[in-house]
Parts: sequence; C-alpha cells; structure tokens
Amino acid sequence: MSGELSNVERLRMLHAVWRRGSLAAAAELLHVTPSAISQQLTKLEREAGTGLLVRHGRGVRLTPAGLLLAQRSERVLAELRAARADLDSLTGETTGVVELGAIPSGVHTFITPALTGLAVRYPGIEVRLHEVEPEEALPALADGVFDVVVVESWENLPLTRPPSTRWTVLRDDAATIVLPAGHRLAGADSIRAEDLAEEIWVAWARPTLANAWIRHTLRERGIEPTVRHTVSGFGTQFAVVAGLGAVTVVPGMATTIAPPTVVCAPLEPVLHRRLYAVQPQGETRPAVAECVAALVDAARSWGASGS
Repeated sequence: MSGELSNVERLRMLHAVWRRGSLAAAAELLHVTPSAISQQLTKLEREAGTGLLVRHGRGVRLTPAGLLLAQRSERVLAELRAARADLDSLTGETTGVVELGAIPSGVHTFITPALTGLAVRYPGIEVRLHEVEPEEALPALADGVFDVVVVESWENLPLTRPPSTRWTVLRDDAATIVLPAGHRLAGADSIRAEDLAEEIWVAWARPTLANAWIRHTLRERGIEPTVRHTVSGFGTQFAVVAGLGAVTVVPGMATTIAPPTVVCAPLEPVLHRRLYAVQPQGETRPAVAECVAALVDAARSWGASGS
C-alpha cells in the first residue's frame, strides 16, 4: 500500500457502499452527496494503492481489495464505538454525541419534548436528530450511523428485528382515517375502509414501507386502492386531502399536525402499531442510555395526557 489508511470517515464511506450497494444509497445513509463519497473514495484508493470499486450496472461492486478493506473497516468502526463507550464510562460523566434517527410522527409528538428535557438534565449530551423511516433506520443502526432509532411496527406488517439489537417499548398507537372536512363521512365516530372503496387515495411516496403498509392494509379489507397521489410528509398528505379531495390512513399520532380543513376518525376495526427505541445490543454509553430513558418517559407521558 502506498499510504496510511488513517481517515476513519473514508473507511466509514467504503463500509456504507459495501453494505448498501451504491454510492447514492451510501450517501443517503450518511447524509452526504454521492459526489462527496466518490471524491473521498478516490483519495482512499490512492492511499491504498489499488482500485477499490468498479461500476456494476446501476451500482458499484467492490474489488477483492475493496471487499477486504470494507470487512476490516467494520471491525475498526466497531472498535471505535467500543472505545468511545469505554471512555464515557471511565470519566463517569454523562456526556457525548448521540445520533438519533426517528420516524416523523415521533418527531411531531414526544421526541422533541424528550430531547428538550434531556438537554436540561444533561447539558453535556448533544443529540443529533434525523428524521428517517424504519427501513433506512435499522440498517443505518447496524452500520453505526445511528446510536439509537425510533421505529414503528404495525401488527399487520411487523418489522423484522435485526440480530444483536435491543428493543425498548415506547408506546402504542392506532390507524386513523383522514378525510376532507366536507366529506359525507366527516361526522362518523369511526370509519370502515370498505366505505371508502371508491375514493381516491394519497399515500407516501414509493418505494417506502409506509406506502407498502397503506396498500397492504386496504387490500386486507378487500380494497384495491386507487392511489392517485404519492407524497412525502404527513403535512403534505393532509394538504392533498383537503385540496384535492383524496382520503388516506395514517398513524393516529400524525394527526396532531392535521389542519382544520380535514377530519380524522379511527379506522374500524382498530389497527395498532407499537413504537420502539432500538439500539445495538452491546451499547453501554451512559449518554445513549439517558437518551432512551428520556424517550420512554416522554412517550408514556404524551400518551397519558393525550396531548
């Protein structure tokens, strides 16, 4: 090798490309641009004195040297995480950076108050919050991008639990139908999906687990939905419902940001989901433990107050 492989971030990028299969997917995981990853990996190739990546269809494939280095980098990154945990424990102080990934409905409700309270109790903890869906959050947790993630698991489409992870229950929630304020069923106490079989639906953009869930939920009830609109973000969905006369089904917690131009009613029969805080099984950093504890307290308080 022509140089020292001393840049941890470049190794992290190579590891992400290996795990995700493309520069674009790795860039999304690490919250950087594909060109930034490409530039850094070019430098890493110069340091290694050999090629690490080759184009393969729409993605990239690691060369034997690239695969060797990526596999070794996994050990390096794991050791760095362990060293960080040991240092935190050694000082006896609850400080440090916590990378938190979370679903949007959690961010809209209990997560922000949780982090506000945590900052008051432990000003030495710096939590960096990233809104992310479960299908991205769990692989990113395994890759060391996040220290803890908040995910949802619907009873009719449960998440697969990756090995070596610890799941802490935060709270339960239920599916809710959202209609335009002037809809014929706007005054109903609860709504069956079958009564909306002929409606135009709005769903999360593809390809996402949220999009798959709404289609799966409706098909379970004998409906092949006409999904005319696909958008990201609950606020945007509510705008489409109000402005274009569509309907949708969302987690009940998401309706905390629903405008007065839409109405919300529980889906009948009731469909539940459970929210979890997930962390690596071996995570021992006090800062991460306190972050999870704050999430638990805030989630349960939010549920009890109905706020």
